[in-house]
Amino acid sequence: MDFDRLLQQLRTLDPSVLDMPPSPRQEQLVRAVLQAVRDAAEQAAPGKPQHLPGLGVFRHRPPPPEGEAGGRPRRRMMFVPDEVPALQEDTGRRWREALCQAEPPLLDPQGRFVVLFSPKSACSSVVIWFFHVLGLYDEARAYDEWPHQYRLRRFYQREDYLAARATVGPAQVQVLKVVRDPLRRAVSSFRHAVGLGYANEAIRRAIGVDVETQGLSFRQFIDFLETEDLATCDVHHRQQWHPLEAVKAPDLIVNIDRGDLFSGLNAFEARLGLPTTDFRQLSWVHQLQATRVPEAMTGELDMLYQRPLTVSQARHGPWPSQLLSADARQRLQRLYGRDVMLYA
Repeated sequence: MDFDRLLQQLRTLDPSVLDMPPSPRQEQLVRAVLQAVRDAAEQAAPGKPQHLPGLGVFRHRPPPPEGEAGGRPRRRMMFVPDEVPALQEDTGRRWREALCQAEPPLLDPQGRFVVLFSPKSACSSVVIWFFHVLGLYDEARAYDEWPHQYRLRRFYQREDYLAARATVGPAQVQVLKVVRDPLRRAVSSFRHAVGLGYANEAIRRAIGVDVETQGLSFRQFIDFLETEDLATCDVHHRQQWHPLEAVKAPDLIVNIDRGDLFSGLNAFEARLGLPTTDFRQLSWVHQLQATRVPEAMTGELDMLYQRPLTVSQARHGPWPSQLLSADARQRLQRLYGRDVMLYA
């Protein structure tokens, strides 16, 4: 077996072991473990077990009884692994924990599919589509024009959803992941933060800027992001990678900056044999998209990157058409390294 096939088998047994391409250091570690295993096997004296802590015990097989040496050749070495929680049990536990995150994925109560979404990555359109597929479109819209209200206050409390969350396993579902380019998403998160003020207090504590009175530049916003734990912070600027992906890799990733969102959702429907959604008929989606702020401010990129922008500009415009300077790109690529590797 070559090294690449070994890594493939490791991912099959437990995706969390290698949830992204291995670094040279990780490959070196795997090779070192294989060398330690080989050395332990070679040092195991006949009749005497050789224990390799954390892995298990190697022992030479006793010779077969006289007259029973025929047939298939037997392996000369036995290996008994140390007792660890069964992979299947551990996978089930981590799957349930991932479904119960503070910002849960969208799980189909019939156990057909899971949708992983992130704020500032067309999440409202994705949520509306999800409710449409489940036959909850009219109910959700009647509840509130903002689809996340129904998601948070009604859908996650439904008995069929809670039952599915407790019983549906990773082998039963298809996983859809909807993302956008991590750097462009950071620009969208910046406007959202300035316009809605959800991070004002955290920004003031972290970098000493009062957004309401001073405005905020994109450079300052990245200063703030560099103080945050991007795995657990506010969902609007949290990394897009979700812990569920360590248990089951997405079956389909739709990157809305690389292709059309609606075509991607239709492709996922086709994978599941679901009816094809005609998005022209989903007026709710188009009504929400019509409220986007036009990007009309132009200027020298580095100047726009460092220019404080106001709450009024974030809400009503004008807003810069470009903010991703060379410095911004470099810093954001470092901050969102896993997202860049997996989704950019």
